[in-house]
Amino acid sequence: MNFQTADDEISRASFDLLLKEPFYAHVMAGLPRVLSEEVETIGLDWNGQQVVLTVHPEWFCKVLASPHRKVVLKHEILHIVFRHLFRPADRFAPIYSIAADLVVNQLLDPLSPLVGWPTWEMFPELGLQPDQTVEVYYVALAQLFRKMQQAGYEVGIDRSSGDWAEATGSPQSAKAMAALLKGRSKRGDDAGWHDGQDGIIAAAGRYAVGSLLIRAKERMPPHQWGSLPAALLSELNLILAERQPKLDWKRVVRIFCASSGCTKIRHTIKRLSKRYGTRPGIKVQRLQRLLVAIDTSGSIDQEMIQAFFAEVHGAWRAGATVHVVECDAEVQRDYPYDGRLPSFVAGGGGTAFEPVFRWMLNQAKFDGCIYLTDGCGPAPSTRPRCKLLWLITGSEVDELPFGANLNLEINQS
Repeated sequence: MNFQTADDEISRASFDLLLKEPFYAHVMAGLPRVLSEEVETIGLDWNGQQVVLTVHPEWFCKVLASPHRKVVLKHEILHIVFRHLFRPADRFAPIYSIAADLVVNQLLDPLSPLVGWPTWEMFPELGLQPDQTVEVYYVALAQLFRKMQQAGYEVGIDRSSGDWAEATGSPQSAKAMAALLKGRSKRGDDAGWHDGQDGIIAAAGRYAVGSLLIRAKERMPPHQWGSLPAALLSELNLILAERQPKLDWKRVVRIFCASSGCTKIRHTIKRLSKRYGTRPGIKVQRLQRLLVAIDTSGSIDQEMIQAFFAEVHGAWRAGATVHVVECDAEVQRDYPYDGRLPSFVAGGGGTAFEPVFRWMLNQAKFDGCIYLTDGCGPAPSTRPRCKLLWLITGSEVDELPFGANLNLEINQS
């Protein structure tokens, strides 16, 4: 199979989306794609830094009819929009995949799901309703699956469904579930979805996908936003809300710098001397060099990591020069923050605050330090060399020393 031909056909389908549904095309434009015969059809893969679209070239060009190519691409993009590829760790992958398909297949309009794709109408006894979340569908499907197992069903074992399907009390739904599990790979390859075992990596992935979606939305003129489904707009608004810091960082930075007393005087030809009326004059510059220490211990989950980096980004946008330190039981790494989420966050061990303050002793002095943590650790004994603010997610922890303690509220999903 000529891979270039397949790539051209994907581009042609993407261009068709651009003409009629530009948001999805803008998301496609931000996705690297790989043509590979290692997947049976098409799928999404999180490689640790970005989402990759993987396509079997012969399937896309010879098996998939031309009118259906746009449907398949839109289906995969919707999985990205709802960030389904970051599956929670406690979810059984085959059932979660079906639940995710139930969500996105309702949003293909004006296109239609392909024959055999899951729809909520396939499960008449379960009382499913349209426009529900993946979690709602998963709970109902998981309960049915447990009944199927208790009645003798085994995944991958092809046997008559009559007896065990009736025993579930939901025979039509059970038969539909068995058929979907048997033909799972024909709907799409979800083997590259993140399994949720590493919450920090999942948080980084969700953040990166959020950035991709926000850029796609920003490329659309406002008058086109109304054409997006309400569920999709709701998800985009949720992503934007996640990015908003909870504190007024312009005020925080101003207070930190004012209290630190750190200023420097530099000569500039752009300003006249007030005393002599000649050039160069002088300009007083207040320093805004902040250290942001992030607790990356095992008690920090992906929602906290996302909230932490929303605060880091808020401080950076407020005009501060931000240096980040990641620490669990010891300092793992440090780096200047440049407005982009790191590809990974190091940690996952116990919690200790002392290593950060000892690390600071060997660094150039900062104007202020913000420590983002859940507060679940022993109090440090080393006083920091600058003003300190504790930003704490835990609601029932002892007050930490050497600085003000502020609570950061996180909406846990």
